[in-house]
Amino acid sequence: KEAGWGVKKAEDLNIALGENPDMILIDVRRTEELTEKGVISVVDQELLAIPLESFLTDSAMWPADKDAEIVVYCGSGHRSTMAMTILRTNGYTNVTSLKGGFGSWAEAGLPVADYVAAE
Repeated sequence: KEAGWGVKKAEDLNIALGENPDMILIDVRRTEELTEKGVISVVDQELLAIPLESFLTDSAMWPADKDAEIVVYCGSGHRSTMAMTILRTNGYTNVTSLKGGFGSWAEAGLPVADYVAAE
């Protein structure tokens, strides 16, 4: 049932979000993409927006718990794979990338929310 190393399918992520309130999502798209297309809708979870372009310089925004379940996503799955690799290289143990990115999530008809920039 696995979708490949380090990859989580949209349907599986949707189920996991229902089961794990402590999961952390990291969106690595640019702010204009978030504003235009929206973000994955979360209920209890933390959703961090850290663009890949500034992912390393914004490392202070990375989750404090290196063993937390983290799912990284972008538009198609390419940038999130790079961000996942960076996190794993820095000692994070439970990081996956959303297969097909936000595009696959939206195509599957899963919940999308408007992006509200942090104050």
